[in-house]
Amino acid sequence: MNPSKIEFQRYRDFGQIINATFEFLRENFRQLGKSIVFIVGPFILLTGIFGGFYQKNIFSFTSTTTSLSDFGIVTLLYILSIFISILTMISVVYSYILIYLKRTDDLVIEIDEVWNGVKSNILKVLGITLSVGLLLGILFIIILLPLIFIFNLQDNPFAIFPLVFLVMIPIVYLGNKLTVIYFASLYEEIGLIEAMKRSFFLIKNKWWFTFGLIFVLSIIQGFMGFLFQIPQYIAMFTVAFNSMDGNGVDGLTEIIFIVTSIIAAFNFIFYSISLVAIAFHYFSLVEQKEAKGLLEKIDSI
Repeated sequence: MNPSKIEFQRYRDFGQIINATFEFLRENFRQLGKSIVFIVGPFILLTGIFGGFYQKNIFSFTSTTTSLSDFGIVTLLYILSIFISILTMISVVYSYILIYLKRTDDLVIEIDEVWNGVKSNILKVLGITLSVGLLLGILFIIILLPLIFIFNLQDNPFAIFPLVFLVMIPIVYLGNKLTVIYFASLYEEIGLIEAMKRSFFLIKNKWWFTFGLIFVLSIIQGFMGFLFQIPQYIAMFTVAFNSMDGNGVDGLTEIIFIVTSIIAAFNFIFYSISLVAIAFHYFSLVEQKEAKGLLEKIDSI
């Protein structure tokens, strides 16, 4: 094993996980960044383009040039491109880490290697995403329906706020319990049910730690991503202000929407921060509960 490589399989506290995450990203910035740009980049680009048309349609929805069907198609394509971008990002980052863990030489990880990993892993990532999404959706409906009758929304419309809060509590709880499901499934080469059980087992008694880690990383990502979204916000406020004077969305404004939306879409890149941190968190949890890294070191003596 290359002694200069970052060791994943060890216990780390809160600050050490964050430090290790940024150390890994710094040391692998070039190769991982290239993999993200060339593999995920086209889908991010499409997300930006569809996002620009989506914003344009919002501001011109009342005009005769934008029908309800056109608006629906653009919205669907926008959501689909976001979905594919997230799936591909998960597959790229975790495929890269899996190659990194197996690599025993000093050779750099090439894009072709990552692409082969993505082709092998993306269907599993898709299956996990759809299954977890379906599970959370069913849970949402099961909780929501009785609460609608309890709160009597028809007579108490403001009850929607406590209702949403009550519905989100179990959704957030379950989602947090499944934080390491992707990496556990890919690294341990196990199926959906086994990965769910594994994630529940590892997160047990570490729910608040995991929630805090994701919360802090979300703030970091949000701040960094906000820099990419500034041009988009400026464009939106400018068009909204001009719309008050009766000015519609012309060709130039449409181009501005698309360009600024493409720039904003590249904040997807910062999602890699959480993915890498979750991988470090996974190994830290495994080490705390099973001491696999320690046992391997003892066996190697």
